Amino acid sequence: MLEYLTVQGVQIPYKRATIPVTKCRLDPNNPRIQYILGQMNTFITENELDQIIWKKDSVKALSQQIMQNGGVKDAIIVQETADGEYIVREGNCRVTSCKHLSSEYPNDFRFNQIPAMIFTDISEEHLAIHLVDLHVSGKIEWDSYEKAQKVHELHIKYGKPYEWLSMNMRLSKSKISQLLASYQQMDDYLKVYPTESIRKFSRFSEAIKKKIIREKLEHDGKFKDTFYRWLKEDKLSDNHHIRGLPKILENPSALDALDKGGYDAAYSILVKNDPALDSYLFSSIKNAIENIEGASMVEMQEFRNDAKKVSMLQDLYRATQNLANISQVALI
Repeated sequence: MLEYLTVQGVQIPYKRATIPVTKCRLDPNNPRIQYILGQMNTFITENELDQIIWKKDSVKALSQQIMQNGGVKDAIIVQETADGEYIVREGNCRVTSCKHLSSEYPNDFRFNQIPAMIFTDISEEHLAIHLVDLHVSGKIEWDSYEKAQKVHELHIKYGKPYEWLSMNMRLSKSKISQLLASYQQMDDYLKVYPTESIRKFSRFSEAIKKKIIREKLEHDGKFKDTFYRWLKEDKLSDNHHIRGLPKILENPSALDALDKGGYDAAYSILVKNDPALDSYLFSSIKNAIENIEGASMVEMQEFRNDAKKVSMLQDLYRATQNLANISQVALI
């Protein structure tokens, strides 16, 4: 019996059935599969795709969950082909898990078939919108790259305005802008270094959050080329490296060290100039100095009539003297 999926006022027919996993064909263009594959320019066979997906620990964990549940409970989305097979439009990891469980337990019907919503004709736009419903407001949320890819597709390819994206993806307009900018930078990066992995997307996501880095990436071609090279050479190999980059950009010696030796070399130069960066003690001293020097006249006058506040000031004085004595440092 036919059922109907309503997307933007359009009713799209489909049927529900349990189908053999052997007739399911993995979809290499699926966003989640693209994230697992990274950037691959060569043709990949069904078997190779299966093996790459199966190597993921998360997919092996999913297979254990499927086994404990006695099979897949949530229907996958497939598109029926003329030869009676099914392209998996959503649920590639579940299909891969079932194929391996079926291979291990060939006589167990729970793993050699899978529930599916079967479409014969669904547009890419309608499918994209439905997947947003599943993975943004649904229970299986996309990661940042998948979300950014879908925002980009809906905005650029299908012309969905910020208002539509904000309402349907439950994201603020600033978050949408950030995702679009991050995705564009990732796309530009892969054009320069096509063999790199999209797992570096989080670096661009962090970079866009920092105004100085974002503006340089957008308006300074030389910096953009250099930043891409730092990522390629793993000189910025962690998200906290991106967060620390603005301070490096302010220090020519640290910037030179980053270019030659990487983030750790640059950071060591920053720490020499500002010990507070690498020590809770020196950070506390620096904060105390800044707060004391920035005290208002009203706060200063409070010491005159509050014994507890005077006591705190006395404790600070004694602690400073004790620290100097133990460190054998003379305070002038």
